[in-house]
Amino acid sequence: MPERLILLTNDDGLWAPGLAALARVASRFGRVVTVAPDRNRSAISSALSLHNILRLHEIGPDRHACDGTPVDCVLLGVCEVLDRRPDWVLSGINHGFNLGEDVFYSGTVGAAFEGRLQGARAAAFSIHPQGSLEQAEPWIGRFLERWEAMDLPGNRIWNVNFPQGEPKGFRLTGQDSRAYHDLVERRADPRNTPYFWIGGDAGPTYVKAPGSDAGAVFEGFASVTPLRLDLGCPETLARQADFDSAFNGPTGA
Repeated sequence: MPERLILLTNDDGLWAPGLAALARVASRFGRVVTVAPDRNRSAISSALSLHNILRLHEIGPDRHACDGTPVDCVLLGVCEVLDRRPDWVLSGINHGFNLGEDVFYSGTVGAAFEGRLQGARAAAFSIHPQGSLEQAEPWIGRFLERWEAMDLPGNRIWNVNFPQGEPKGFRLTGQDSRAYHDLVERRADPRNTPYFWIGGDAGPTYVKAPGSDAGAVFEGFASVTPLRLDLGCPETLARQADFDSAFNGPTGA
């Protein structure tokens, strides 16, 4: 059998310590090829560069910087850098959690989804902002040793979050909910032309529901959350009769 081919990326940029940590662990499991953004591209979700050219620079053996998004990096890795489709696409280790609704914004998670769309087994890894990469590395190794034993349907990825300290173990979790404290601040440049900062000083507020990803990491466990590309709503699809009555029945007009 050919050596396992592993494509690495992230959204914190090629020189992020988390990416280096993930590469160290992944190298035990096959040939690692890294294609990552040349700068921080956090909170960019699954954005794809359709109206800008992309440049790819070989920084070293099997190590490439791209001036695009994390999803661009996966596509260039699959279509341009690698000589065959990767077996695994691993994204991270993100500096900061990707819990609950964070996954809709996360470039880390977006890259993993793109890896799955390209036919690879894929996972995203994130850690508490003050977490220890050295403590997380052995646990990522344990995860990679065992994750093929628990198969997922074709449109799923794993989203893994590590707590601040040494994990007590793994927990299979669902998604939590969190409150965002966003604000849009209006400022003016020296020519008095307005510009805007999107941000917020307050940190996120998690529900920490039992069985959730946030509940697990704040109890000291590594949360392992299966996510799916299919965002359909099965409980509504089951209400075919109600839909027909509301949308296909006679109107009041």
